[in-house]
Amino acid sequence: MSFAATALQNVQFLRKTSANEVMFLPGDPGVTFTKGDLCTLSGGVLILGTDSAANGVFRVDKTVVCPAATQEFVMPSDVQDHRALDKDKTLVQVQVMVPDGAPVYLGNIKNWTDETVVSYTASTRAIAETTGHGADDRPNGALVYVYEGPGIGEVNVVEDYDHTGGAAELLLITHRKFKATLTTSSKYIVLAPTTAANGVGLFGRVDMADNDEIDVKDGADDGDYVIYCDWRMIGHYLALGQVPIINRMSLYS
Repeated sequence: MSFAATALQNVQFLRKTSANEVMFLPGDPGVTFTKGDLCTLSGGVLILGTDSAANGVFRVDKTVVCPAATQEFVMPSDVQDHRALDKDKTLVQVQVMVPDGAPVYLGNIKNWTDETVVSYTASTRAIAETTGHGADDRPNGALVYVYEGPGIGEVNVVEDYDHTGGAAELLLITHRKFKATLTTSSKYIVLAPTTAANGVGLFGRVDMADNDEIDVKDGADDGDYVIYCDWRMIGHYLALGQVPIINRMSLYS
């Protein structure tokens, strides 16, 4: 059965936001985030506001030193275990500067890339892909979700992609290694099309394809919506072929 068969059938109202909601978002490996720091997302992970002042809509709620990329992201199965979260430093607790009462919707995703692992090297966080994304760097910043085989349920973020001319072709590098050792039985989706440079991560911009689908191919800098979700929940939604979205005007100019 293909991943597409798991998608639900309509966009639906999910909830309304609360002012200054607290979320856990992936931090840039090796960076110290100090309580009160202003942050933004770049390449799918949080960076300090001093690196980029544009769209700095997150404020650090608790100081954390993000470990090196050799530490994998917390597993979705561990997110309800507060002891596991207390020990985990790959996620940064932040306040989201969002207005009170903005509607959050849930819709099906469209035009992702479906891939099978050719090989995986944990030490370099590199996945050799079967088809790839058409050109270098196109999926950078995109969410990755393993839906079958070793690693099933794990979520990651694309750091870099080398299509041709490097040490290996069709090579996807993630921000952190996977907890499992991916094999040729591992299948995953990347929230990026093969036809454009548009990797979509948390708070990345997207557009509506029609009245029940969210198109990861459209959007980027001009998308009308952003994926609005805590990292601890995104695996749950991706397993259903869905993402929560909010109007971009609630966060970004």
